[in-house]
Amino acid sequence: MTKRNTKSMKNVSYEDEFANEKIINKIIETKHRLKCKNEKQKEFSRLITEKEIIIAAGPAGVGKSYVAIARALELVQNKSTPYQKIVISKPIESAGENYGHLPGTLEEKMEPVIASSIDILDKIIGKPKRIQLQESDIIQVEPLGFLRGKTIDDSILVMEEVQNMSPGQVKTLLTRIGKNTKFILSGDLDQSDKYKNVKDSGLYDAMEKHRNIDDIGFFEFSIEDIVRNPIITKILKNYITTSNDIYAAKIEAKHTKKEENIKPLINKSTLNGQQKQHIKKKPKLLRRIKIYFKRKFRI
Repeated sequence: MTKRNTKSMKNVSYEDEFANEKIINKIIETKHRLKCKNEKQKEFSRLITEKEIIIAAGPAGVGKSYVAIARALELVQNKSTPYQKIVISKPIESAGENYGHLPGTLEEKMEPVIASSIDILDKIIGKPKRIQLQESDIIQVEPLGFLRGKTIDDSILVMEEVQNMSPGQVKTLLTRIGKNTKFILSGDLDQSDKYKNVKDSGLYDAMEKHRNIDDIGFFEFSIEDIVRNPIITKILKNYITTSNDIYAAKIEAKHTKKEENIKPLINKSTLNGQQKQHIKKKPKLLRRIKIYFKRKFRI
């Protein structure tokens, strides 16, 4: 007579609990491995693993979207994690162009918006597998406006183009996080289609506001980390301005504050010892001249 398995649920590990629930591994038989192209991408990937919420900023071509989606796929495939699906979303901004009313279902209307994310998935796992994952609800596309009021559980949410979201929208999004869930937010503060001043965007606001929370990880790429094509680095350098670039804006603000605190109009570093002494003695000499004129002419 065989013994009955009496192992309690308290002793069940993540491996046991989720081993038979990973439908994704039935569709994608080979285990996907993220191949980072530089150290910065490796650091970003590690941060995604370690933190519950990740907020990243960087220019086009550094691999923000690729690393986020590829690492999300890895984590959903992993039997020891509780993640069951990937939710992809973007704010609907059309780079300053108006396409009018788009026909079709909600998913069809979102296709042009999340086309870049879909392209990444197709490159990693192939279009047929990606379609299967969408049909199985393992990959879901959600408009930003439809996330309001929802609780997102057992998922990895990838939100891109966050520079086009308002601080209020980012607040609403971050408070949707439920149990066993990871949020990856990314954007480019120098390419906002909505805000002329980067400080007005939800991405900038979130990166400045939530530094005191240990469970939120922050990551910043620079134009030197671009891997798409070396010419992009050269192009972007020609577009950087102190009004748009977040890092240049911070430096400019520091210098402005210092300049406001400097009262002397004369640069003392260019003067010799005698000239410096003359500047110090000048107030006494003026007083003496005033006293002389008062005594002489009884002013």
